[in-house]
Amino acid sequence: MIHRVSFVNRYGALALLFALQIRCLVCLGLAQEPTVAPPESEYYRQAVEKFGGASKVIWGEPGENSLDRWKPRSFIEVQAVVVSWEADQLVVVKPGANGTSSFPGDLVAGIEPNWKSPAYAQVHELFVQHKFREVLQQGQAALAMPDIPRWQQRVVVAEMIDSAVALEQYAVAARIFKILAQDTSPELLLSRIPVPWTDELTQATPALTQEALAGLENNSPAMQLLGAAWLLGSEHRLVAIEKLKSIAASGDSLMASYSKTQLWRLAAPEEVFSTGFAQWTALRDQLPLALQAGPSMLLAHRLDQAGQTKIALTEWLRVTSLHEDRYHLRNRALQKAIQGAKNIGDQELAARLSN
Repeated sequence: MIHRVSFVNRYGALALLFALQIRCLVCLGLAQEPTVAPPESEYYRQAVEKFGGASKVIWGEPGENSLDRWKPRSFIEVQAVVVSWEADQLVVVKPGANGTSSFPGDLVAGIEPNWKSPAYAQVHELFVQHKFREVLQQGQAALAMPDIPRWQQRVVVAEMIDSAVALEQYAVAARIFKILAQDTSPELLLSRIPVPWTDELTQATPALTQEALAGLENNSPAMQLLGAAWLLGSEHRLVAIEKLKSIAASGDSLMASYSKTQLWRLAAPEEVFSTGFAQWTALRDQLPLALQAGPSMLLAHRLDQAGQTKIALTEWLRVTSLHEDRYHLRNRALQKAIQGAKNIGDQELAARLSN
């Protein structure tokens, strides 16, 4: 996690953001002090045998807004065997329990899995080491293994998606994303949807265009969103716009919000700051913080295009400080922030970011 207190005062609005120590999806820290575990029950031992050892689960208490939900003081930690993690609930077995406990699935901030299979642990370690090609190679073999908890498969799939995106293999990422989109995966994992969050990719490859067109015909709103997002800059633009508007009006909260943010790409840059900035930031801030990386990146991109580089810089820094797990977006935001600092003549800030 980048923690650059020395220049926070330059951009006061970021002080709270840099103070938060947040990592999303896996390997999260900062929770309550551990307590002495009760004696293990027979029910718990059976759960360990079936689902693997106890994992560290962290979720956030509800708050008034997304930042409230993700403040460190709001984190709750439990060490338990994860039976299932769905969009609506997380089911666990605690060490001394004679039954399961359920918690809201959409408030899960992250899980440090106790992997049932060494093969899965190896894929995750490769991801942590940024060995993305190896993640794709070994992840495919790991997913074919039997008797692996569904939630652990989904976490590895999410890491495979991020790996493909980091390699800019977007067609591959789209194909892998189908695994998450085919059922009700948690929003924290669905946020890995490999849609474009800048205009730097002006044209999809033929393979990606084929995947995008197929996505429009898929029953999954997530796949429809993916397809429409990539077709927005193509000859299928009008169809893509209508599909995004349709999803934006739906009751699927995450896909609706992401569709609205993708429609930001239709706005002229100067409109962003003059008429849309407050609405855009309000929509972005309604999302749980872990789901804000892409929208923040797109907002920064449009602000920079509108000549509002100083404000864009705060958004890039937000991505670098709060979304360490989103390697590709964070790396791109860091490079943009360095160039932005140079463009406004702040060589000191550019040097700090480069180190």
